[in-house]
Amino acid sequence: MTVKSSLVARRFVLVAVIIPAMITLAGIVVQLVALPYVPSTVATHWNASGEPDGFAPAWSVPLATLLLGMGVPTLLALLAAPGLRRGDRGVTYRFLGATGTWVSALIVVLFTWTFVIQAGGESSAEGAGIYFAFVVALVVASALALMAWFLQPATATVRSLSRAPQDLALASGERVVWVHGAVMKPAVMWVLWGLSIALTGAGIIAIAADSGASGWILAATGLLLVIVVGATTAFRVVVNDAGLTVRSVWGVPRFSVPLTDVAGVEVADVMPMGEFGGWGVRMAPGRFGVVLRAGQAIEVTRNDGRRFVVTTDDAETGAALLAALAERATKASS
Repeated sequence: MTVKSSLVARRFVLVAVIIPAMITLAGIVVQLVALPYVPSTVATHWNASGEPDGFAPAWSVPLATLLLGMGVPTLLALLAAPGLRRGDRGVTYRFLGATGTWVSALIVVLFTWTFVIQAGGESSAEGAGIYFAFVVALVVASALALMAWFLQPATATVRSLSRAPQDLALASGERVVWVHGAVMKPAVMWVLWGLSIALTGAGIIAIAADSGASGWILAATGLLLVIVVGATTAFRVVVNDAGLTVRSVWGVPRFSVPLTDVAGVEVADVMPMGEFGGWGVRMAPGRFGVVLRAGQAIEVTRNDGRRFVVTTDDAETGAALLAALAERATKASS
């Protein structure tokens, strides 16, 4: 049975935006009702023993609930929206929609519960009550995420359209090189850079505030993300007598397909989210590659049937040259 595109989009908006908005609004209303009864400064973080070790003004909790309860689901929705508008489909979108509901419910229930139990004093916000609040939030969030999953229709992944490249005639000893860049879509790249820098900055601030191991973990995570983002958002794509080479502007990672391992070359129209679950160095069943944006890609079938994909501008020319070089190499070896 074919699922209407409009139904897929509407259900995604329902679980990724509308339900999180309703959950967040409900939590904020409860927090505002409890606001006059909690201390002016409330506990917002607890150590492994369940004792509060972080505090903030009471008014900041409803604000944080709004920013995180709606901010994360909205970010997920914005990442998925371009692909959905293009007609992309697959389990990734269903997962993102359910994740939006899960994140919102977990944050809102946890923030609201730990806020309300502080009404009348701080002592009630210590010990086992915090662990119980986390368990309740996790159970509620998981139940709502499961509901969100089944509210969305199941759709098959839309495989990219592909075609054989144009024929390109090469003389016997002619040497030709094609070089092009492969760069991630600026909006996605800036989100990744912003997240990595924000995590690193938060870690440095936490270290300066002598917050213990959490600051070092945040800073290390941020720095690792800086390295990963820098190494996987821009690549140089080369087609020459050695085959296809895709190398990060940082030098690593580097991927190559020699001419002797080229069984076929196609020009594909790739949709990253549905086919590969996102952007970057990605893997999908039977396929692997550097998928930095939607659109044209060189897709190479290796001798063992595996496929390597790289999205790049002017993929038509690169694919045509690679196919011609591989054909010439095959004839020369036979």
